[in-house]
Amino acid sequence: MKLYLYDHCPFCVRARMIFGLKNLPVENIYLLDNDVETPTKMIGRKMLPILEKDNGEYLPESLDIVHYVDQLSAPAIATGEISPEVDQWFKEVSGAVYKLVVPRFTQSSFPEIKTPEAKKAYIEREEKRFGDLNIPLKETKTFLIELEPHMDVLDEWLEKRGDIINIDDFIIFPVLRSLSIVADLPFSTTILNYMEKMSKAANVELLFDQAK
Repeated sequence: MKLYLYDHCPFCVRARMIFGLKNLPVENIYLLDNDVETPTKMIGRKMLPILEKDNGEYLPESLDIVHYVDQLSAPAIATGEISPEVDQWFKEVSGAVYKLVVPRFTQSSFPEIKTPEAKKAYIEREEKRFGDLNIPLKETKTFLIELEPHMDVLDEWLEKRGDIINIDDFIIFPVLRSLSIVADLPFSTTILNYMEKMSKAANVELLFDQAK
């Protein structure tokens, strides 16, 4: 199987996780951000991740990929429904997370923006969403303050949850992996331990070495 993806993309991280957790082989193919033609040929639009199955069929949508790969071998990992607590946390935290990480993503060395043309395309698209990306960078402290109570909630939830892996991890870990690029963000011991454990289990590296 082949997995077409971007390194920075949290939805692509979900798809990468299931292969690591299940210890299944896959060829990761990182497309350039300005490559519209390749995904459009596959699924009719520019969107990643896309899984190319062994039979040549293409499957988009991160959680659809997770569930498809999960059923290929036992035991099942991504079981059950996303818990209401995690779903609500994700909705509440997303605004601050994107404003913290997107400007830093544009300054990083991901394979999808390794050419000047690809980087320009990515920056232009994100500026359409967020405006001048220097502004959220300057407002980092504000967004960190906004994020803090949500991280406290996650810390308590992870502490009570114990040492299990299920569908909720495909929501939580990609967000935390994205946040690992924020140099000024302190992680609690519980959250950091969780990040390191999931990173190793899923074979998805964290971004501390690119933190800004």
